[in-house]
Amino acid sequence: MIDTMRTHYTAPLARAFKEAPWRTQTQAVALVSISLLVVAIVGSFYLTVASRAATAGRDLQRLEAQKTVLAQANDELRAELADLRSVERLVQRALALGFRPANPDQIHYVRVDNYPYTAQTTLPPRAVVPEATPAALAQAADWLAQALQGLMLGPGQEP
Repeated sequence: MIDTMRTHYTAPLARAFKEAPWRTQTQAVALVSISLLVVAIVGSFYLTVASRAATAGRDLQRLEAQKTVLAQANDELRAELADLRSVERLVQRALALGFRPANPDQIHYVRVDNYPYTAQTTLPPRAVVPEATPAALAQAADWLAQALQGLMLGPGQEP
């Protein structure tokens, strides 16, 4: 019974494939097309990521070059500022504006009442230096004598 059912149902299916061979060709073409579509999608993702990485690398190089140029310009401006603030430059500028060095009799100090200032009225504490005891001096002299004697005799020789 099962054999008859199997032949009964498989016969029309086999006959349908024999009558329509284009179905197997269609399935093969569909499988190849889907495979090509998947490969194209994966390839486009790869190209997108690679192009973004390359763009980011170029941007990084451009920004590093710009940083170097700006650092150099900053150093040049600092050097120019130091030159403009130099004492010689300020003296030349003051002389060009008509200023002259003041004599001691031309200097007048102005006293301002209630001017808030903090003046140190006491001296800072002095450092305490311990006195050298005779025993410490004798110890240092003995050490110095031994060191000099060792230098005079040379290495490996005993007095």
